[in-house]
Amino acid sequence: MELFGDIATKTKLNEHYQPYIISIFQGKELEKLGVSTLKEALTLVPGADTATDNFNNQVPIFRGSNPLAYGQSKLFIDGVSVNNLFFEGYSEYLSLPIEMIKRIEVVRGPGSKTNKVNSYAGSINVITYAEDMNSDEKNDKIIFKAGSYNYKMGGFTKTYKKDDFSLFSDFFYQQDDKKLSSGYDALSQGLFSFSSPFVIDNRPLSSSADAPLWLKNYSLGMTLKYKEFSLKARTLNHKQGAGYGYLYMLPQENDYLKSPSHYLELAYDKKIDDYDINIAAGAKYDTFDYNAKVAPDNFKTPTAIFSDGMYGEYYAKQRTLYQAASLKYSGFENHTISIGYRLTNEETIDMFYKLSNLTTGNAALVDYTQTRPFFDKDAKRNTYTFTIEDEYSYSDYLVFTYGFNYEKTSLQNSNFDPRISAVYQYDVQNIFKAIYSKLDRNPSWQEMFIINNHAISTNKNLKPEHVNAYEAAYIRKFSSDAHLQVNLFFLNNSKQIHNTTAHPDYENIKDIDIYGTELEYKGNVTHNDQLYLNYSFVDGKDNDNVELAIAAQHMAKGYYIYNIKNNISISTILKYVGSKEREQKDTREKLSDYYTVDASLYYKNKINDYSLTLSVKNIFDQKVKHPSASDTYPDDYTQEQRSFMVTYVKRF
Repeated sequence: MELFGDIATKTKLNEHYQPYIISIFQGKELEKLGVSTLKEALTLVPGADTATDNFNNQVPIFRGSNPLAYGQSKLFIDGVSVNNLFFEGYSEYLSLPIEMIKRIEVVRGPGSKTNKVNSYAGSINVITYAEDMNSDEKNDKIIFKAGSYNYKMGGFTKTYKKDDFSLFSDFFYQQDDKKLSSGYDALSQGLFSFSSPFVIDNRPLSSSADAPLWLKNYSLGMTLKYKEFSLKARTLNHKQGAGYGYLYMLPQENDYLKSPSHYLELAYDKKIDDYDINIAAGAKYDTFDYNAKVAPDNFKTPTAIFSDGMYGEYYAKQRTLYQAASLKYSGFENHTISIGYRLTNEETIDMFYKLSNLTTGNAALVDYTQTRPFFDKDAKRNTYTFTIEDEYSYSDYLVFTYGFNYEKTSLQNSNFDPRISAVYQYDVQNIFKAIYSKLDRNPSWQEMFIINNHAISTNKNLKPEHVNAYEAAYIRKFSSDAHLQVNLFFLNNSKQIHNTTAHPDYENIKDIDIYGTELEYKGNVTHNDQLYLNYSFVDGKDNDNVELAIAAQHMAKGYYIYNIKNNISISTILKYVGSKEREQKDTREKLSDYYTVDASLYYKNKINDYSLTLSVKNIFDQKVKHPSASDTYPDDYTQEQRSFMVTYVKRF
């Protein structure tokens, strides 16, 4: 039995035999469904939900794991880690158009170690059509979209090949003017109102205007290959509305957050007899650039009254340099041994901070970069990771994979993370998996280096979060394209990083046990359709015996595609997300459950090789909300309701 031995993205083997809990979604099938972006695709993953913060950072949450934390999961594009440093997130990449994506592989649980990068709760591996650049597949195309909120998008993919040289490129530009109802902002909850040394009441200044959530971004990606050498590069310029305010007070319509991301990786891959050698080095730059009115007219502090409001510019540019190498040897009978390391240098290379005059209340900006910075301009971290793994084929039906990660950073103590898994094929139709893994999440820069902020108090002495995960899976294969999978998991989390608006200090104060199950079915009803269904249940308690908060216990999702003809199909997507309990000291009612229904019509003209998709999202206009932190936005964060999309794709 041939089994997966590297990362999920480096194999086309059936996911059932990989030593992970994994779900795979094909880009062309998602196009038929009318799925528009990577974010929409991820909402189909079993056990995955989405959280939002005051910057409108969209964060996928796996199995209810610490929804308000940063860096819980990792995003890889063609094997390159793209999480930014400021939030340790990847919200700027979630608007990646689905037409740029060949395949999405989502590994749930801390077993998802990719390229020696720890993924605490899960990893998302996006494979673009660059994978086919050396094949006979033709993926040249242009894409145009239009939809609700005045959404517009245009893009292309292109491949060039000559002899041993090949080049793949993709480009897109998109924008919208989205604004959504916010309810009253955090001023209504008494944030920035004081009773000592004298009374200051800013609650009457609270606004309930629409939150600016508009989007404008463009990206160019390139992959070059020449013999054993490859180069991967992408520039993403992302600009969005200022969301719900840096200080949880509603900004103006044209206020913005820029979060550009640029990376370049050079790699060498060589196979010599029983040895596979990989050497890679790269650089990544990302920026937090926030420019907004951060407090309303007549806002009061103990030192000044801001008659014309308070304005701010926050800028921090980060750089990540890394070098990695791995060696795989398959010369031993029944063993494939992999060994590797990764060196990473993360550093703030530029920072400035301007704010309205804190002494006089004058709205004109004053440079506080040196006297009252918002971020530690000397923030840096070096990380060394060493890995070793052995894939042992005990028989044709039973394979063990075991090894460990050793990681040492310049800010925290070293971590030793073992992992062992077994995949047993009882027969052609029945497969069993058992997995144990330990992993650590290093604190994000948002949790360590933000300073001089009334709403957040960071801590350079934070320790890594820990999780011991126990997972089991049973897979029943009905045919080559139909299966049922049942997953069970238990996650023992310790030293989780947490804070609240009332107690803004980030601390390692939470231990929580999370357990649950996931069911996933993919198959068909007739020869002319595709059916996908999943259900997930999650529950748990923390060290204070408090039930799992801000996580839906029950979620159910699915889609159905019916091919009327070989070039015409109709489809629907159904999603149910259960209610969510509040945190212990949050007195609001629990967040209500919701369901959404989408529908699409897909047409392909085979003569002229173009396709047209008409989609309606959230047909029944259901209210969808993501939870806000306590004492901030009392009505939570409202998401899109009914919307429309038209997509045209021309292939060459």
